[in-house]
Amino acid sequence: MTRLAFISDGRINILDTDGKPKSLECIVADKYRQREREIRNRNEWKNSGAGAMFTGNYQFEDEQEARKLPVAGLSNGIDERLVFSVNYEVSGGIYFKHSDGFETPILVSQKVKFFEIDVNKNGYIAASSAEPTSQRHICVFKIDDTYPQDVTEGDCVDYNPKWSLKDENILYYDSAGIGYDTNGFVAGYGPRSIYRLNIKTGELDEVLEGDKYEYTNPFEDIEGNLYYIRKPYKLGKDRMSAKDLAKAPGKLARAVGGWLDLFTRRYSGEKLKTSGANPAKHIQKSAEQMFVDGNLFEAEKAMKENTAAGDKNPGYIPRDWELVKRDFKGVETVLQRSVMSYFVTDSGIIYSNGKYIVGDDNAIKAHLATKLIGGA
Repeated sequence: MTRLAFISDGRINILDTDGKPKSLECIVADKYRQREREIRNRNEWKNSGAGAMFTGNYQFEDEQEARKLPVAGLSNGIDERLVFSVNYEVSGGIYFKHSDGFETPILVSQKVKFFEIDVNKNGYIAASSAEPTSQRHICVFKIDDTYPQDVTEGDCVDYNPKWSLKDENILYYDSAGIGYDTNGFVAGYGPRSIYRLNIKTGELDEVLEGDKYEYTNPFEDIEGNLYYIRKPYKLGKDRMSAKDLAKAPGKLARAVGGWLDLFTRRYSGEKLKTSGANPAKHIQKSAEQMFVDGNLFEAEKAMKENTAAGDKNPGYIPRDWELVKRDFKGVETVLQRSVMSYFVTDSGIIYSNGKYIVGDDNAIKAHLATKLIGGA
């Protein structure tokens, strides 16, 4: 199997030469976990015992374990270094993971969290970031600059930024609109759509609009083929139809034109073109998050269905979560079913079905592998 790095159970893993996954020590994350453990121990009297049961603050051990800090994002960096993101309470950071195990900070913030990230060959990092609000937006900065600039805004949650291999100025991501009730609380999320942002011109296009389906995890290869995960959009307690979302006070995602002028002048020496359209409609919540937060209880059912369908390595992800390839003519081809995350290699597709990472006619057990990258 192709040399691979991936996130599983909130930790960075490497597929070793013997074909077995090896968990890497994450010094930064462990320090954050230790800090959280110390705080929890100091406040243990508040969350245990009869008093806590009476006040409703009691926390069972599995609930406490669920609060462990995960590695939130992972990408190839420069010079074969990994780049990863971690978060603690309302703060977050992006770091290098060197081949010798050392970690060095790229960007650390006391008020911003960083989630999915991607680094292009020119050293620009795109990250899904969030301040203490219900929104997430995409920010971009150069590795040696560490001055992030938001490139999207609006009442939305933006995920999975991915640089195009065909055009270094193009950034793909998926997004979901947020609907609020009359009291200003989040009422739900619309179906996820895929957007394409030209960071040089400021043009923002909705490539695939979510309605009956939602679209996540976009990737454009060097030939211009677009890959993504397509799955049915199912209404739930935190989901909103496109019709409902259109009636909600907050429903617009858009690129940020002001900073784009600054960004393009700063890094390209060119003036921002203002003729490009800047649309973007409703947006929604993440495939991997849906599984972790909402669909985990259906895992055994999905695995039984995948087994009955003849899958050699049946996983937890429903069969209607499909990896699709769309060529430059717009022709769609379903490449795999039961896909949680994936990575495109020169020789084929490697993907996670929630239980296994499958590729090159091999499979390794990797629980909830939410991010796959190659060449680590």
